[in-house]
Amino acid sequence: MCGILGGNNLNWDYNEAILSLSHRGPNGRMIKRINDIFLGFARLAIIDLSEDAMQPMFSEDGKYVIVFNGEIYDYIRVRDELRKKGYHFRTESDTEVLLYAFVEWKEKAMDHIDGIYAFAVFETESEELYLFRDRCGMKPLYYYDDHAGGFAFASELKGIQSLCTDVNFTIDNTALYDYYTYLYIPEPKTMYKNVYKLPAAHYLVYDTKKREISKIERYWKVKLNTKEGNVLSKKLMDEKAEELRYHLDRTVARQIVADVPVGTFLSGGVDSSIITLVTSRKLKNVTGYTIGFPDKRYDESIYAKEMADVIHVDCQLKYFALNDFKKHYHILLEAYDEPHADTSVYPTYFVSKIAKEEVTVVLTGDGGDELFGGYFRCSYARDFLDKKKMSNRKISELYLRNKRFLGQFGEGLKNMCEEDVALLSSTYHYGKQFDREKVRKKYHIPKDYDDFWYFRKYYHKDLPPLTRMRYLDFMTYLNGDILTKVDRASMKVSLEARVPFLDREMIDFAFSLTQEECNPHGELKGLLKYAYQKEIPRKLLDRKKQGFSIPLSYVRNGDCPQGHLIESLWNL
Repeated sequence: MCGILGGNNLNWDYNEAILSLSHRGPNGRMIKRINDIFLGFARLAIIDLSEDAMQPMFSEDGKYVIVFNGEIYDYIRVRDELRKKGYHFRTESDTEVLLYAFVEWKEKAMDHIDGIYAFAVFETESEELYLFRDRCGMKPLYYYDDHAGGFAFASELKGIQSLCTDVNFTIDNTALYDYYTYLYIPEPKTMYKNVYKLPAAHYLVYDTKKREISKIERYWKVKLNTKEGNVLSKKLMDEKAEELRYHLDRTVARQIVADVPVGTFLSGGVDSSIITLVTSRKLKNVTGYTIGFPDKRYDESIYAKEMADVIHVDCQLKYFALNDFKKHYHILLEAYDEPHADTSVYPTYFVSKIAKEEVTVVLTGDGGDELFGGYFRCSYARDFLDKKKMSNRKISELYLRNKRFLGQFGEGLKNMCEEDVALLSSTYHYGKQFDREKVRKKYHIPKDYDDFWYFRKYYHKDLPPLTRMRYLDFMTYLNGDILTKVDRASMKVSLEARVPFLDREMIDFAFSLTQEECNPHGELKGLLKYAYQKEIPRKLLDRKKQGFSIPLSYVRNGDCPQGHLIESLWNL
């Protein structure tokens, strides 16, 4: 992983900006001016550690230049394909492969690659700057556009703030209001006006001559199986399980490629246990990194150690105490740059810190819940949306419990006619609820503002309930919360986190399943558990989902309100 940035103002402070991203790339920094654009790079060396792989990287003819944050997992295959087309390579890096993939296929290059990435390519003849972000949004990419000719981009918001020294950044009140609904600021918004997140699976074209954005388009969409499906026979279950194992084996094999040591996160949960199991078959002496808590109600380390014994891997365990929390308290502000309420950033940061002592790359279990329906809200939605299973009385009870959160939507919700998306959205809102009308007035939000615009964008009533929630989780919560948390926490210590479940091959497989194939008899992660039940004890697969949360005592002793941790820090 690395940090990248660029801009078109000759007077901005590119040196200070690249320094602000040095945690993302401690192995070298470089800034280049090409025509009227600057490109900057902070390097974390993973593949091809030589100086030849340093960026910004130019094509052989000098017509194209790239800065790239991420990894292209199938770069060897793509390199072989490009060689057959006559391309020559000076390095062994995936960066050079990505550069020539763009030269050959332009924006269609994304059809030929898979990985986690955010990158920029400047074409010197057309003087067009292209920005790309990966399919799931694992790698962040922010851009500033003042709509008067000023343009910049960076891996993190702090890069843009450090770069654009003459800009008076003003708060976007609708973004802060959205934070109270989602507990993160949904893309493409940031907390500032004129600063945006490039949405996942999108590319942007900036014309440096006209000094304007000429295009923002989505280059990839999830293909969904819209069928509910029938109850599966054992034969069909076995076939689907075998197919799942086949795809995950291939995915992990691609993602362990590195010129540095590789490990895994091992929490003791289903997803990280499966990833560690599959990794251990392909790499010798794999270590799973985990943390524990003195408060046994939050401690999963016993399950992680038990899993490590079952699959015969080393488990590196350290405990995360209250003093550790206090010591790293302000990492939230430093890592996120804007409001984000997921307090599990702390244990994620801490486990990243201990892993970094021995490895530079880890494989994580992130994405398993979203692809295979692992959250309780999936069961909630199944019952809630199936009128045969939920009486009007139960619907009314659900409405009353969430009345304060839902605010203006009123009695119509009881009939689940138009606003089931609003009621379901409350299942994402952990921690204390808030007075919606009070916050609306505080930020001067119009009464006709759609509080649930982000959920509504990806909420499809034509999908079966469990598939509907899997897709909603994948398109919103995964990107806005989970992947943001993992990227900021791991990159704060210069650790690369890879996500095998979110390989394109795994995504395509998971969403090709009918609802019954993915969640037989409505069981959360049913197919995933079935596929590995012979290698992982059912008592570990079937135990209650715990989540990667910190003890409430840490939050209280830290003088920080649970669920709205960031609120006090940002004085919202």
